[in-house]
Amino acid sequence: MDDEELEWRVLQHSSYYYPLVDTIKCGRERSEHYNAYTYIVGQTNDVPDRPQRIFFSIQKYFIRPSGDNHGYFIITLYLMKPKFKSTSSGLLIVDPIERKQYRFKTDTPVTPTPVVPDQLPYPMDTTVEIQTDGFRVLSDNSICIRNSNGTLITELQADEKVNLPKSEYILDFSGPLKVYVVVESTVHVHEGIGEARISFGEPTSAVISARSYHTSPAATITTTTEPNDVMRAVSMFGSALKTTTPERSYPTLRGHPPAIELGTDVEIPDELSRPQTGVQIEIPPTLQHTFVVAPLAYYLAAEVVPGSTPQLVTETGYVHPLEGEHGFERTVKQVFKQIFLLDCIVRTEGETPLPLYEREAIEPVLELDIEEIYERPIAEQLEAYLAVPFEMIQAYLPKWQFEVHLDPFATDSLELLPFLMDHLPTIKIDTAASKPARTASTTSVSVSPLLRQSWEDGRTEITGTGMLSAFQNNISQSPRDGPLEIEVICNDSEMSKELVSVHCAYRNRNDLPLDVTVHYDLTTDELEKVFSRESDFVHYIGHIDTDGFRCSDGTISAAQIETVGTKAFILNACRSYEQGLHLIEAGAIGGIVTFREIENSVAVNAGRTIARLLNFGLPLYGALHILQKIGDGEQQYHIVGDGSLTVVQTSQGSPIAGTITQAEDGNDMIVDSYLSPSKDRGSVYNLTTNMAESYRLVFGKVSLQSESTADLVELLNTEPFPVLFDGELRWSTDIKTHEL
Repeated sequence: MDDEELEWRVLQHSSYYYPLVDTIKCGRERSEHYNAYTYIVGQTNDVPDRPQRIFFSIQKYFIRPSGDNHGYFIITLYLMKPKFKSTSSGLLIVDPIERKQYRFKTDTPVTPTPVVPDQLPYPMDTTVEIQTDGFRVLSDNSICIRNSNGTLITELQADEKVNLPKSEYILDFSGPLKVYVVVESTVHVHEGIGEARISFGEPTSAVISARSYHTSPAATITTTTEPNDVMRAVSMFGSALKTTTPERSYPTLRGHPPAIELGTDVEIPDELSRPQTGVQIEIPPTLQHTFVVAPLAYYLAAEVVPGSTPQLVTETGYVHPLEGEHGFERTVKQVFKQIFLLDCIVRTEGETPLPLYEREAIEPVLELDIEEIYERPIAEQLEAYLAVPFEMIQAYLPKWQFEVHLDPFATDSLELLPFLMDHLPTIKIDTAASKPARTASTTSVSVSPLLRQSWEDGRTEITGTGMLSAFQNNISQSPRDGPLEIEVICNDSEMSKELVSVHCAYRNRNDLPLDVTVHYDLTTDELEKVFSRESDFVHYIGHIDTDGFRCSDGTISAAQIETVGTKAFILNACRSYEQGLHLIEAGAIGGIVTFREIENSVAVNAGRTIARLLNFGLPLYGALHILQKIGDGEQQYHIVGDGSLTVVQTSQGSPIAGTITQAEDGNDMIVDSYLSPSKDRGSVYNLTTNMAESYRLVFGKVSLQSESTADLVELLNTEPFPVLFDGELRWSTDIKTHEL
């Protein structure tokens, strides 16, 4: 890339975040404030012309003009990698983007030394080496122990032990970050309740690698809005897959699809390469058809081509129709769900043969040799999968939860597609989805085009308004260290009861540092400053009028706030929907808002409940799901932006909630698991009790039957989690045996 090309790209992309090219002509200066490297580029002799290869991992850069000198542009390259820090109790791994952390406790101080992760068969972000005779970690997931090739040797669940002779092992931990530990030693592991103890017998070199769950586009495709061009662009979504085996059903093996921007022609970067799976999806060349098959095309790395009849075609000559008696959209949805579920089952024959509940339930009715199918190429696997009647597995399908209603003709819809694919939704064409919603104030808000999102479990539906800016804000976060920062604003003294309850909720986390700041009776300038500065969450308690937030000296609209620094928020005030949309437009990622007038008592109860649930680690949509189940707020609360966002990491492997149902022969538990950035679609979780000994897929509802009260008590005491009991929200560890 010469100087002219480089400056053209800078000018063309000056308002977006894109991946760094391999080499760049630059001068470098250290910027401590941004915790990043700043590069100045331009056509001038003052800029060194010697290409400098970048050896550290950079995922994004931010471009902005450098003051009055239009010959320069400043590119801030954010270091997205997890960091390792020595602490008085051991080692702390921090994800500065997702704002998550993983703590290793050691008996003696350790000093991490950066090393190359050449001992691992997996891609990692950051790797260090320490000397230690062992460590302890919080653990509510099982621990997998693998050999040096990555093959599973054993996996330990709660209250299990293992002693292994001296050899090279990979210890596999799944938590707020993905962590591997490589040692050549004897290994003694005791997986206790909530904490695991690992001992090597003597001081040993331990190589620890961490990978963030944060993903972002690796490249950008330019396309027109012509259907054939869009089909070419969507065909390249599969270039983000890290494997085409059934293991692609694990979220960590599905990369973020390349971004899309509109132009006058199709431009596909040379570095993008779609895996040759031998799978094509033939559809009539319309935007509606292309949008509906986009998730399936991404997941199968399929080429989307024009055809008179919607159908899936493989290189072996196999053809499966995509338009049946239930119509095109529903047929594509069923095919996608069936393939994904059977991949999750077949992958248990691979490197991680964990006992999976869904396999145990479905295998007896399948006429498939799962072990043999695992070894087949993808085209033959699809033929075997789709030979199974959908009705045979329908009852075993977990609830998909996430559906998107999208208008393919709306501005920004094309650019939204890659961000949506990252969550594997099902897509429903709805030309009304892009129309701004109307609130009780009978006015509509002018922001970027919208899409309708819904999360449903068959009984309860949570709705949300999605926006392109929310997803762009998510990938453009700057890394930050330190405790989670939560701002609580109370602009009405009559609502002090809610302030007290939410303040207590946000402070009740001993395993995670929180910095909670309370603000009272703010002026318009003070309110703007709170929303503008970087924080993790803002909980607003007060009033919102047609002109905006009511403050001590007047009102201010969120549309007047140029830059919003908080990631997420709840606006617990009447008719806060429009203000929430403006906050997303200006920089936030997700929030909870209201459509209409809310009684003060309802707002107080709902605010307290949402605070407790978010503080537990539930995503935004999960908090509203439970809120509706207990009847607080009913349908009065709504998601804006990214509803899968979590504010605080869960102390468990996966965010869950339970409902105890009482019967004459005992108590049963219904468990809802929720998708989150660290446990996205295809992840598994394990409750590690007699009531649930197998792993289960993270999404949907599971009914557990207890053979005795002791079984239920064991489950409730594994870790604190929210439980609906007699219509009341309780914490599992607070429920007494005599109540059951």
